[in-house]
Amino acid sequence: MANTKNESVANGKSPSSEDSTPGPPDGGWGWVVTFSSFMISFLVDGVCFTFGLLFTEFLEYFGESKGKTSLLGSVLNGAYLSLGPVVAAFCNRFGCRRVAIAGGITAFLGFFLCSFSPNLDVMIFLYGFVGGAGFGFMYLPSIVMVGYYFEKKRAFATGIAVCGSGIGGFVFAPLTAFLLEKFSWQGTLWILSALVLNGVVCAQAFRPLYEKKKAEKKCSKSIKSKDQTLKPFSALDLELCEKHPIYKCRSVEAVHETNGKNDTVVRLAQSQDISTLLDVKHRHERHHSDTLKPLARKDIFYSGSLKNIPHTVEGGARARVSTHSLPQNNQDDVESVGDDENACSKVAKSLASSFDFSLLKSPTFILYGTSCFLCMFGFFIPFNFLPDLAKDLKLDKTQGALLISIIGVSNTVARLVVGFVTDRPWANSLVINNLALMIGGITTFAVPFYNSFAVLIIYSIVFGASIAAFVSLRSIIMVELMGIERLTNAFGLVVLCQGLSSFMGSPIAGSLSDQTGTYNITFYLAGVTMFLAGALCVPLRRVARWEGLQTTVIQTEVTGDEPEQSPMLNEKSL
Repeated sequence: MANTKNESVANGKSPSSEDSTPGPPDGGWGWVVTFSSFMISFLVDGVCFTFGLLFTEFLEYFGESKGKTSLLGSVLNGAYLSLGPVVAAFCNRFGCRRVAIAGGITAFLGFFLCSFSPNLDVMIFLYGFVGGAGFGFMYLPSIVMVGYYFEKKRAFATGIAVCGSGIGGFVFAPLTAFLLEKFSWQGTLWILSALVLNGVVCAQAFRPLYEKKKAEKKCSKSIKSKDQTLKPFSALDLELCEKHPIYKCRSVEAVHETNGKNDTVVRLAQSQDISTLLDVKHRHERHHSDTLKPLARKDIFYSGSLKNIPHTVEGGARARVSTHSLPQNNQDDVESVGDDENACSKVAKSLASSFDFSLLKSPTFILYGTSCFLCMFGFFIPFNFLPDLAKDLKLDKTQGALLISIIGVSNTVARLVVGFVTDRPWANSLVINNLALMIGGITTFAVPFYNSFAVLIIYSIVFGASIAAFVSLRSIIMVELMGIERLTNAFGLVVLCQGLSSFMGSPIAGSLSDQTGTYNITFYLAGVTMFLAGALCVPLRRVARWEGLQTTVIQTEVTGDEPEQSPMLNEKSL
C-alpha cells in the first residue's frame, strides 16, 4: 500500500571481526600436499637431470657444436631457477595452485612442440625457455606449499618432498635410455611431456589456507516495501543475523550491484529467506581477503626445523605472528576478478618486494652469493656430459644412464642424512657445506683420470652426496648468517644468481670441449668452480661476525640505545 510505513530494523554497529593467524595444520591434508610436492620434484628434476642422455641424440640430429647444443640444458635449468622471484610474485597474487597448474600446462606444451623443431634455435626456445619456465612455475609452488602446511613437522615434510628430486633422477635415467632405444628422441619427448602433464593433477592438491575470523554479527539494515520508491542498494551490503526474521517482510526488492552495474533484480516474496544472497559476498571475501598469502611467512623457505630459529622457540601464536611479513587482511587486496590493471600492479609490487638490494652492501651476502654462483656454474656439467664421456670410454648407453641413476640415489640418501645431522645441536651447517663442496670439486676435477666403470660409480655416489648437502643447507646457512627477517629477500637473490650461473656453465664447458676435442677441460672447470665455492665459505662466519659488530657499533652511535643482538652474533656462529 502507498501509505505503508517503512519496515525497518534498529541500526547497530557493523560487524567487527577479530583476525587470528592460524598455525599450519601440521598434518591431515598437508600429507597429500607433501606427496604432490614430491611428485612435482620427481617430474621436474627427473627431466632436468637426464638431459645428458638426450644430449648425444641432439648432437647427432642437429649437427651443431657441443657448446651450442648444451644451451638446451642450460636454458632449461637457468629459466627454471632464475624465474623464482617472478613465480613467487605470481604465487602471492594468484595462489600456488593456479600458478603450478599453469606451469604444468606450459611445460607440457614446450616439450611436446619442441619435437617438431626444424632447427636448434627453435628447439632452444621451446625445450629450454618454454619448458624451463613451466618447470619454474611448477617447482617453487610445490616447495612453498610444504612450508605453508607444516610448522612443527616441516623439516620432516620438506625432506620427503625434496627426495623426489633424487628419485626422479634415479627413475628417469633408465626410462629415458629405454625410450631412446625403442623410439626416436621425438617419441621420447612426447612420452616425457605426457608424464610432465601429470603435474597438473598433482597441483590440484595445493588448497589455500584461510584465516579464521570470529565475527560478531548485528542486524543493521533498513528495508523498504515494494510500494515505496526504492533506491538501488547492493545485496552484497546486506548484513543479517539468524535472529532477525527478515523473511517475514511482505515484499523486498533488491538490486544486485556488480562492479558498479545494476545487473540483477531480486524480488523476494513473503516467507522467503534472503540470507542466501550473502553467499556471493562470503565467497568473494574468502577468496581474496581471507586467504593466507603463501609468502607472507618469513620462514617459508626455511627447510630446517623451526625450533632452531631463536624467535620461534617460544612457540604459539606469538611466534607465528613474528614470522609474517605481509598483512593478512588488507582492503587493497580485495579487487574484482576483471581488474587486470590492478592485478598487474600487485604482481609488480610483490616482485619488487622480493628484492632487497641493500643486501648487496653486505659482505656476508656477497661472499655467500658468489659461492652459490660458482657452485651452480659447475653443478649441471656432470649431469650433461657424463653420459657422453661414458660413451667415449666405450661404455654403452645403459651404463651411462646408470651413472645418472646412482647420482640420484646418492642425492636422496644424502639429503636425509644431512637433514638428520644438521638438526643436532652440535652440527655446524657451514662446515658440512664447505667440506661437501670441496670434496665434490676435487673428485669432479679428477674425472678425466677415471678409466673404469667402477670408479665412475664411486664418483657418482660422492658427487650426488656433495650437491645434496649444498642444496639442503642453503636456507639454513642464510638464516644463521643473516637472520630469518631477511631470508625471503636473500633467497630470492641467491636463486636468481644461481639461475644466471646455470645459463653459462654448460655452454662454456661445451665450447671448451669443442676446442680441445676432449671432455678433460670440461670437468677441470667444473671441479675448480665447485672447490672454490666451498673454499670461499670457509671465512664466512668470521666475516658475518665482523659485519655484525660493525652494525652494532653503527646502531649504537645513531640511536644511542642498546641494539638488539644481530643474528650474525648468535652463539652458534661464534
